[in-house]
Amino acid sequence: MLEAIECDDQHSPARLASAERLRAAGFVRRTDLPRYSWAFDSEEAIGSDVLDPYLHVEWLLSRLKPGVSLSEERAAGTETHLGFFWGGSGTGGGPFISVPLAGLLVQHQIALDVGFYYQDPD
Repeated sequence: MLEAIECDDQHSPARLASAERLRAAGFVRRTDLPRYSWAFDSEEAIGSDVLDPYLHVEWLLSRLKPGVSLSEERAAGTETHLGFFWGGSGTGGGPFISVPLAGLLVQHQIALDVGFYYQDPD
C-alpha cells in the first residue's frame, strides 16, 4: 500500500521550477494549496471497469487507521479532498452521485472533485 502513495511538496525544487515554467507560459499557480499532499488511487484495488464512485470512495475511506475521524481532523485544520477522474469519448455521461455516496461524503465532511477527460478508445 505504501508503495502506491505519492507525496508532493509544493515547495520542493522540482515543484518550484515547474511553477516558474508555468508562470513564464502565462499560468499562475494557486497560492492557497497546502504545502504537502498525499495521493493514491483505487484503480488496482477496485478495478477501472467498476464505474460506481461509491465503491471507490468506500475503499479509500476503509484505508483510514481505525479511530481516525476525518470530521475531527477537519475541525483541527486538516484538509481532505477526494478526486474522481472520469475518462470518456466525449459522448456524454459521467459518474452517478448516489444518495449513499452523498451520505458518505457528508458523514466524513469531505468534498469529491470530479474531473472529466477525453480518453481515446484505442
